[in-house]
Amino acid sequence: MDTVAARAQQEKFWNNKAKNFPRYEAGEDNYESRMLNIARSHGVVFKDADILDVGCGSGMYTIRLAKEAKHVTAADISSEMLRILKDDAEAQGINNIVTYLGDWLEFKSDRKFDVVFCSMTPAVQSEEGRLKVLEHAKGWVVYMGFAGRMESCMLSGLYEHYGIIPKKFNDAPAMREWLQNRRAEYTAYPVEGEWIVPRTYEEAASNCRDMLSIYGVTPEDDLLEKHIRPHLDESGKYIERTSYSIEMIIWHV
Repeated sequence: MDTVAARAQQEKFWNNKAKNFPRYEAGEDNYESRMLNIARSHGVVFKDADILDVGCGSGMYTIRLAKEAKHVTAADISSEMLRILKDDAEAQGINNIVTYLGDWLEFKSDRKFDVVFCSMTPAVQSEEGRLKVLEHAKGWVVYMGFAGRMESCMLSGLYEHYGIIPKKFNDAPAMREWLQNRRAEYTAYPVEGEWIVPRTYEEAASNCRDMLSIYGVTPEDDLLEKHIRPHLDESGKYIERTSYSIEMIIWHV
């Protein structure tokens, strides 16, 4: 597959994911707030900083960062993710975010940033992607990646039914190894927990279809219902619980 076709395929996938992707959520007792506080505890300064958010998605972190930063550049391959980010930023009265739509490897800027922020993004899993992070960093780099575990209560049974061995989400150790090979000093902070996401039935089904499509599987509607219905709670929502192991890796350029 050529580069243009691959990029178009990625954008289509993430545009579809955007329909059910978590969005910015206000408050100081949620997952995003916790993760930023961990970064601050290790010395990262977001206040009045010029920040680059790589693979920003729907802006869950971007908007939080923009509330204390001088300026945020938010880069993502998905036009739909960036549309959501812009809508939510406008709703919050935030006007110090500039977005970049495109592949990270094609990102161009003459600026270096006080903080380069990379949360759970495939964009920096290659040598080229990581070197591009260093190219644009003049201070802190904050990276969050999986450390071997991401297990969804809704998807596990579907994977088993279709004989799928799900991809092992384990990019954090690879980033640590890369930094060690460069003799870079870093701090790695492990975080374990569970994401709890309430969805409508249609949202839950769409998310399951998107994840199964990665493995070339199109599930039957009745099978989806069999695996989704048991997760209905008293509020009328279908609750997806995903246990995870993550590492936050921080270093200074």
